[in-house]
Amino acid sequence: MKILMVTMSMNIGGAETHILELCRELRQMNHHVTLASFGGVYAEEAAQCGVVNVQLPLHTKKPGAVLEAYRGLEKLIRVGNFDLVHAHARIPAFITGLLWDRMKLEDGRKFRFVTTAHLNFSVNPLWRKISRWGERVMCVSEDIGEYLVSEYGFPRDRIHYTINGVDCVKFSPDVSPAPVLEQWGLDPSRRRIVYMSRLDADRADPAYRLLGIAPELAEKYPDTDLIIVGGGTELEAIQAKAGEVNKKLGRNTVIVTGAVSNTNEYCAAADVFVGVSRSLLEAMAAEKPVIAAGNQGSLGIFDESKIADGVNTNFCCRGFPQATEDDLMRDLSALLDADPEKLCEMGRFNRAFIEENYTAARMARDYTAMYEQLLASPVPFRGDPDVVVSGYYGFGNLGDESLLDVISSSLAKEVPGVKIAALTKKPKADAPRTGLMCVSRFRFPKVWRIIGKSKLLISGGGSLLQDITSKRSLTYYAWVIRAAERQKTRVAVLANGIGPITYPSNEKLTAKVISAADEVSVRDCDSGTELIRIGVDPGKIRISADPAFLIRPADEDAVAKTMAALGVKGGFFAVSVRPLGKPDEDAAENQQVIRETASACGALAERYGLTPVIIPMQEVQDGRICESLCDMLKDHGAVIYRPGNASLLIGVLAHAQMVMGMRLHLVIFASSAGVPVIGLSYDPKVNSMLRQLGQEHCVDLVGRKKRKDFAGLAEEIVNHADSVMADRDAIGKLLAAKAEEMRTRCREDFARIREMIK
Repeated sequence: MKILMVTMSMNIGGAETHILELCRELRQMNHHVTLASFGGVYAEEAAQCGVVNVQLPLHTKKPGAVLEAYRGLEKLIRVGNFDLVHAHARIPAFITGLLWDRMKLEDGRKFRFVTTAHLNFSVNPLWRKISRWGERVMCVSEDIGEYLVSEYGFPRDRIHYTINGVDCVKFSPDVSPAPVLEQWGLDPSRRRIVYMSRLDADRADPAYRLLGIAPELAEKYPDTDLIIVGGGTELEAIQAKAGEVNKKLGRNTVIVTGAVSNTNEYCAAADVFVGVSRSLLEAMAAEKPVIAAGNQGSLGIFDESKIADGVNTNFCCRGFPQATEDDLMRDLSALLDADPEKLCEMGRFNRAFIEENYTAARMARDYTAMYEQLLASPVPFRGDPDVVVSGYYGFGNLGDESLLDVISSSLAKEVPGVKIAALTKKPKADAPRTGLMCVSRFRFPKVWRIIGKSKLLISGGGSLLQDITSKRSLTYYAWVIRAAERQKTRVAVLANGIGPITYPSNEKLTAKVISAADEVSVRDCDSGTELIRIGVDPGKIRISADPAFLIRPADEDAVAKTMAALGVKGGFFAVSVRPLGKPDEDAAENQQVIRETASACGALAERYGLTPVIIPMQEVQDGRICESLCDMLKDHGAVIYRPGNASLLIGVLAHAQMVMGMRLHLVIFASSAGVPVIGLSYDPKVNSMLRQLGQEHCVDLVGRKKRKDFAGLAEEIVNHADSVMADRDAIGKLLAAKAEEMRTRCREDFARIREMIK
């Protein structure tokens, strides 16, 4: 890959070290890296490992400098043929974001743009408005990711996580402290406390507190020196304070170095290290006992009990109390009084922890994974799309939103560089979440124009052509297809669920638009039968599968964190319910269904020792009824899980003992994960999907609703569940095999669409 890194400057600092280590590792992986910054000592180090340096005034908000940096970056991007641009820090991200908005490369495409969030920036209305985070953002801790979601509304699905990777060769117990001892005339037999940080007003509190206890330390440990390493706006004040302490003691026991580049040698010189974030990790790699203390909080002496809190805050200790002078004196005394072998043991533990979890190589792998996902996703563009996708998008239904995601990502994989637009209900919210050009589905003149300018319209997936929901729904999707057909734009009806269609006029309209389409696939045999019934040529129809089968589960770390957050520790089964019909009109029937379902779930929870996990798939419709079910099952420890994305949901379902659901896509997700599923069929499409999967465990709610008879529903659900649990492994294997068959059909769909686009 050709990567352009953009940052303020490359002088000494934690973020700068992060960038330097990343550049080094990327070069070792044979990627081409260009670094645009105001320069600095670390820029020179980057050049030594083959990074191309370009100097631009990216370090200041002065208008003239911003304009110069803007023009310089624009020229660099136009001629550099970079695969992506990666910005660090607010000013570079802001300038890069302006270019991303305004520039277009060949064929209207934009350059690919990502950022890294190294810390929680201050927020005010202006910064919130102008801050730019790119198409994806890498965070160095999970609390920063949550901060971006809560304060800036950045889509959670587009946040990635990494660590502050440390060069374990540069920072190791083999590094000699001799240059530091020689420079400052230090006695090698004396012990040394090293504090390392930028000494700015918002970071220097621990330095002042260490100076406050320096006289007490000198009296209690006369063989110990204090070294404060770092530069910043407080440097002169700290140097003056250190001078006062030394004068009072009558000897130079406190040394303030200012900014240095040989931080590894200062880590090597420490017997005890105090700091946070990257400097703390570097000292741990150097096999030193450490005290985690910074402006944002303190964890005290680091040991195995502090791992979770350290990792969750990127070792910045955000949210924990600051260390007082008494706290620092207590912790330093504990280490200085400790047996030397105990200190060596602590140091070995720290280095082993870094080698396992915080290497620069791992950090670079995290970044390249993000880069690869970015480059495999739909390309952003200005101008006209190649493909327009139409479906039930923007309504908050997890199943349908996941269809848009998987259709667009599959298209991008099949046709690199393809430009995709989507018709959605909420384009302003959907565009940043999906990374697509999103157009309001109800702005008919614009919809007409954009379809006419494209090469292909994809209608699907989902149950779009049916009139059970309403006649208007079918009329709308048919109009979209006819808009394409009338403007000579090719049409692919992709993996649709067809019907039920009850009105003769709608049968005629559907047959007309389907017959005129260039490619037609349906997700199940019943949909094909419905099209043939209304007059579509059987030779026109191909049986495919729902594209949701192509969604892969999230990684196990993310799943484990989700399960921990839910508080589910043992076995569980998942349940998804929705209103049978319209919530207000069918309130009594909905309550009957929920009571019977709750009775069944309670019996199953007791019988198998499982926790019920209730999943609303579309919050606006399912939220209230799912909460009602959860309340009825509170004595069984029931919890509600509101999944953020389909990939994570599939990962969670993979750990369930069984799944029962009314929503079609919960059935699909469970089957995709190879987990036995019981359909609570409120719509014929659920029955049809289960038949296609070779499953017979389906409770017919449609027939019960017609008969207005829900008596015995709980018993029926329990009987199905008992059968499933008795044959769980065999059912799971069958479903996994069927799901793979479905994926093969889906891939054929996208291969055909690739040829249509070409």
